[in-house]
Amino acid sequence: MMIRKKILRFFIALLIILMVTGCEKDKITAPFSVQTENNAKLLSYLEEKGDIINNILLPVIQAEEVYNNLNNYLVIDLRDSSDFLEGHIEGAKNIPNDSLFYYIGTNYTRFSKVVLVSASGQSAAYHSSLLRIAGFTNIYYMNYGMASWNTFFSSVWTDRLTTYPDLGIFSHTLYPKKNYSPLPNISLNSPDQSIKDFVQARINALIKEGFNEDFNSVSSKSALTFNDWVNTNPQIYLICTGPAMLYNSNPYSTNTYHPTGAVLYQVPPDPSDFRSISYLQTLPSDSTIAIYSGTGQESAFYTAYLRLLGYDARSVLFGMNNIDNDMLFHSPLISPYAFKTEYIMNYPYITGKSTSAH
Repeated sequence: MMIRKKILRFFIALLIILMVTGCEKDKITAPFSVQTENNAKLLSYLEEKGDIINNILLPVIQAEEVYNNLNNYLVIDLRDSSDFLEGHIEGAKNIPNDSLFYYIGTNYTRFSKVVLVSASGQSAAYHSSLLRIAGFTNIYYMNYGMASWNTFFSSVWTDRLTTYPDLGIFSHTLYPKKNYSPLPNISLNSPDQSIKDFVQARINALIKEGFNEDFNSVSSKSALTFNDWVNTNPQIYLICTGPAMLYNSNPYSTNTYHPTGAVLYQVPPDPSDFRSISYLQTLPSDSTIAIYSGTGQESAFYTAYLRLLGYDARSVLFGMNNIDNDMLFHSPLISPYAFKTEYIMNYPYITGKSTSAH
């Protein structure tokens, strides 16, 4: 009787698996390869907890909405204290990386939305990804950062709107993804540590490590400039996240298409390529991955997730705006990625210290 029950349970489980896979025709069956059991535990935990990064649209919010809800939203300014003192949104809290995770945890339930703000929006997007994964579902980042708040802060973006002069580094070739390989190797802090505690501790550590969006002094492990990639190509695996037209670039020119060697990886609202049952494991775990997008905010968001998984992922600062800004105006499908002066709202700001954080 016991043997029959075991056999019955086996066939029920098999039937459920077949039903689920049959309903998900857009998915592929990817080989699941790990170096240690911890790899599988970490990825399984994140995907079983809602697979946040692969299932949501970017949690971006416009400056206009923030301005209209200053009494309802918690605004957290991630910039250095010196930049904050020179000018910030009234009521914003200047929270350093070392205490950001704790501060969010003790304050996020008091507000309908918590909005992260940085100079260009890229650091804020990076941290919003980590905090979303940690379970703070009302975290957003302000589009284009303080540059969209007032012209006083806009040079961080207007100075970066360039078209890379070396057209020889662009190609029309559609480059394939790499072969499947094992997930990056990770180690728990202790043998008895739970995956949940490990994820929270790892997120906190990545937040403390920070994201340096300063184009002139990139020192963060999580970002680089396009010129950095040009100087090290082909050692760094370059990928594009965003709509296909962003990867296709300018189909009307024989010189500009996408950077030579760049590979397209889809993200929501398209079926995500960063899922375990899709193309996640075509990312190399033994080399640096550079990710470019339209504005650099999108790539920063996904860079955070890949770094959490153990990949040496780095976001290309300012994305296509600093690679081929002219290209962004060739199609209405990607023109919203181009930073425009009309995005600068010229809302009021204050200087000096804000009220103390509680």
